[in-house]
Amino acid sequence: MAVAVAVAVYADRLNTRHGIARLLQGAPGIGRVECAATADELVTRYTRSPADVVLIAVQQGEPSGPSAAAKLLSIDPGASVIMFGSSGTVTVATSVLVPGVGGFLRKCDGLYPEPAAASRDSTLLEAGRPRLSERELQVLWGMAHGKRNTQIAADLALSEDGVKTHCKRIFRKMGVHDRAEAVAVGFRVGFLS
Repeated sequence: MAVAVAVAVYADRLNTRHGIARLLQGAPGIGRVECAATADELVTRYTRSPADVVLIAVQQGEPSGPSAAAKLLSIDPGASVIMFGSSGTVTVATSVLVPGVGGFLRKCDGLYPEPAAASRDSTLLEAGRPRLSERELQVLWGMAHGKRNTQIAADLALSEDGVKTHCKRIFRKMGVHDRAEAVAVGFRVGFLS
């Protein structure tokens, strides 16, 4: 039986918030979709009923998105937070990402994975395998290639502390204690080839 993913969407702008929610509702693998207009509302909803993924809008010149992400991650450092915005905000993305944020999506790229990736994720969930974010998979790939945290950070335009946070999440999700075990499990479950 497929597991439905719960998603929370935060955006100051009503059109953005409801537009993303409409796109997600009824999509394969998506269950509950909730919207929040303020950081406090996001935290309250998340605390009451945690989402598997939290999408946070970033608007150029508006600090509310990064502030909401920081507030949520201070309460639950393990939350899966992805920021999104227009292609114009990509240039400021590296300055607004707070430690623990899984990545940044450009709205023009869409929020859906390719159909093959979506069915692969569902299969992984059904098989009881850990569910890693795309950024966590990138960090795991770096580990598998023997890269140090500083090298992975440089490759992915992250801070070294950001890489360490992703490593801790990977270890927790995979139920392992070190990089070697994480890589071994990654090969065993098909994350690495």
